[in-house]
Amino acid sequence: MLVMGMVLACGPLLWVYLRNRRAKPLGLMHALAVVTLFLTFDLVLFGAFTRLTDSGLGCPDWPGCYGSASPLGASAHIDAAQQALPSGPVTPRKAWVEMVHRYLATGVGVLITVLMAAAWFGRKSATGQGTVNPWWPTLTWIWVCIQGAFGALTVTMKLFPAIVTLHLLGGYVLLALLTVQVVLLARQPGPWHRCP
Repeated sequence: MLVMGMVLACGPLLWVYLRNRRAKPLGLMHALAVVTLFLTFDLVLFGAFTRLTDSGLGCPDWPGCYGSASPLGASAHIDAAQQALPSGPVTPRKAWVEMVHRYLATGVGVLITVLMAAAWFGRKSATGQGTVNPWWPTLTWIWVCIQGAFGALTVTMKLFPAIVTLHLLGGYVLLALLTVQVVLLARQPGPWHRCP
């Protein structure tokens, strides 16, 4: 799962770097925060899609799918579950929807980890044009870990309504934390977006 999340995070990281390679460090951090916010919003929407398509138990264990990293490795288990309960929550399509949601969540977690590391390593910009408060990204990283735990509980507690609701609310809190970071980074003094 972690490898898949890292692979998925490489695309946005590469895009941010290539698109902002002439930006100063604070500009890169701002771009990364914006992309992470956008992908987190997409993740919340995909989580709603997962719930609305009744795919939340498409892979009824966590973090993988019947002990595999993808539904491909669990096809025999998925077929057996589908034969036992044809109208049940486990089908190949539902398994893929659930696992794509988990892959996207892991990718967002990797991006938030990179954002936190960048904030700690770049607390003071090389030009002295501004500083980065590393505590907002750290709080966001802690929260995304808590959110991952709620994701695990959502599956292991078989979609218990209170846990599902807390998981959704946690997604909104994650969006708020990332929005604060985007705004704070945009307000940094000095011409930090592009190098001359």
